[in-house]
Amino acid sequence: MAREFAKKFYNSKAWRKCRAAFIAKRRAIDGGMCQRCSRDVGYIVHHVKWITPDNINDPAITLNHENLEYVCQTCHSRIEEKDRGYKFDEHGRVIPAG
Repeated sequence: MAREFAKKFYNSKAWRKCRAAFIAKRRAIDGGMCQRCSRDVGYIVHHVKWITPDNINDPAITLNHENLEYVCQTCHSRIEEKDRGYKFDEHGRVIPAG
């Protein structure tokens, strides 16, 4: 779930267009497999360098394919758990890690 400051960005036409183009590119490369595990089909377009309130208006971060990964739900949950200290249950709800 997008953090409050990022909701407008994730609902923007620019992001939807960028996301769709990135998914199409990944599908053409390898059928859209997860770029982390290569076992499951990608599900989430993840920003490698996280979006923050300081960089959300920087298209080199937010709309740059070089800063994106197409990852499965399992890998994305692992990224969130490692980097942010929380994880998701099987329904995608945030739960405390640890």
